[in-house]
Amino acid sequence: MQFPKVPSNNFNGIAPPKMPNGFFKPQLIGTLFSFFLITILSTLMALFFERIKNYEEKKQIQFEKTAAELSALKLQISPHFLFNTLNNIRWLARKKSDLTEDAIVKLATLLRYIIYQANEQKVALVLEINNLKDFIGLQEMRIGNNTNVSFEVSGLVEDYEIEPLLFIPFVENAFKYGVSDTADSDITIDLKLVGNVLIFKVSNSIFRNQYFENKENTGLGIENVRQRLCLLYPYAHTLNIFENDNKFTVSLRIELINGEN
Repeated sequence: MQFPKVPSNNFNGIAPPKMPNGFFKPQLIGTLFSFFLITILSTLMALFFERIKNYEEKKQIQFEKTAAELSALKLQISPHFLFNTLNNIRWLARKKSDLTEDAIVKLATLLRYIIYQANEQKVALVLEINNLKDFIGLQEMRIGNNTNVSFEVSGLVEDYEIEPLLFIPFVENAFKYGVSDTADSDITIDLKLVGNVLIFKVSNSIFRNQYFENKENTGLGIENVRQRLCLLYPYAHTLNIFENDNKFTVSLRIELINGEN
């Protein structure tokens, strides 16, 4: 008796499902891999751009905060400077000095600079130097012949810009505390460029009575500039203030970039 042959791949008489042709072909695997790769890259790019956006927002907030702080510090400089300058003119007027009118003209020039130029983020270094010369000239009107004032400028100052009103507080302090009605004194001011490095130095004689007479306002202008320097040139400046041999000296060093600070 001959039995019918049963296919060897039959399971309980039911044929297994037939897999579609090409189900495990390399092209399909490559397509799936590309899909997952694109998904991962898209996610990473989205995270990257989101991070950049957050960084830019934080940077903008910090910039606005710094700008606000600088504006506040500038506003502190101008009234203090104006108050002292008006005192000088009043002193000239009391003496009925012929220099009073010239002093008022110089003050008008200085105020014009503060109002129109100092509101800029940067000014030409030459303008700042000229403004400083006007200020020194105004101060010289009230001092006697026993005080020797020297102001020297050297280097390619025409090629650079700087934040305005950084130097006046140091010079103002030199005239406030380094001048005597009876004793001889010296005020030396030097500004020079060595390469791209600006070196500003002010040195004056020390008269202790001048310090105690103005003790309430001592150091306000210098501390103001110190804060501005930290905001403007956080890693590109050094400021040293010291006393030696009856001399008070301020030495400021700022690294500049050609055409801008």
